[in-house]
Amino acid sequence: MAKKVLVLIEHMEGKIAKTSWETVGFAKNLTERYKFGLKAVILGSESKNLANQISKKFDVEVLYIPDKLGNNYSPEVQCDLLSQVIRQESPFLFIMGHTYRTIDFAPKLSTMLDRGFIPNCIDIQFEEGRFLFLRVVFGGKLYQQVALKGAPPYFASLQRGEYRHPGCIDTVLPRVVKLDIRVSDKLVVKRKFLNIINSVKDKIDLSKAEIIVAGGRGLGSKDKLKIILDLATVLGASVGATRPVIDEGWLPKGHQVGTSGQSVAPRLYIACGISGAIQHLIGMNDAECVVAINKDPNAPIFRVADYGIVGDMFGIIPVLIEAVKERRDLFQKQ
Repeated sequence: MAKKVLVLIEHMEGKIAKTSWETVGFAKNLTERYKFGLKAVILGSESKNLANQISKKFDVEVLYIPDKLGNNYSPEVQCDLLSQVIRQESPFLFIMGHTYRTIDFAPKLSTMLDRGFIPNCIDIQFEEGRFLFLRVVFGGKLYQQVALKGAPPYFASLQRGEYRHPGCIDTVLPRVVKLDIRVSDKLVVKRKFLNIINSVKDKIDLSKAEIIVAGGRGLGSKDKLKIILDLATVLGASVGATRPVIDEGWLPKGHQVGTSGQSVAPRLYIACGISGAIQHLIGMNDAECVVAINKDPNAPIFRVADYGIVGDMFGIIPVLIEAVKERRDLFQKQ
């Protein structure tokens, strides 16, 4: 019997989570590469419609469990239902997107089944009959390759932004299967769902920004932040920042881009003095065009940049500002 990979689909308010599109796409690529079987699983009373979407996009069989307790996240419910699915399906590998939910329930789920869990992977390979999980550690400075001992199933979560789903077209009929699995009558649910808060008053929302100018540790000090603000002003752009800039108190938390900040997808992202730690790259992975300005030619940011400028940003940005002003004047004269 062919080895099988099972992937979890997360959703909220009737929409599939972006990380789940990425994770299913990654799993599809993985299983085709190694000739494994692939199934996906989704929970909740409205899960059939969402299951159809995934199945049609990726031509994959999706298992759905229409238990209403799966509509809103609960670690106890998640573990109870998924443990039943895993025992029934016996996958070789169970993949999840690396989200706040996963961090909460996945260690408990793997422990319930007496198996190991590798979080936050950027790649998974299969060699000599075992999976090898690649992770980034020490703030993006080192890569770590690990394996799990013991029998499958193995559990892993995929780092957000590591795989862009291919944008498949709905060309196939969906293949969805209802599972007759319910939450155990003896389950004690310790958390009660109250409400979903979509926004906070005065919160800075970078998700809709068309242009973002972002500053990093290379700025050196808060008083030098003005050059970033000036460039953003002439471009009509929003201002982003890396975590070190936020931690130093140079900008409010709402400007942070990355795993512990916001995920953005502007048409243009200008990274100034940003080295390119993986935690930041994840947050701006969906930018259409990335321009990087950094004096270090070996900075990781250049590996993802569409255009790179090696040099001192304090000499380069003023030139950019004047160039933008000149083009604006020319446009207005026309």
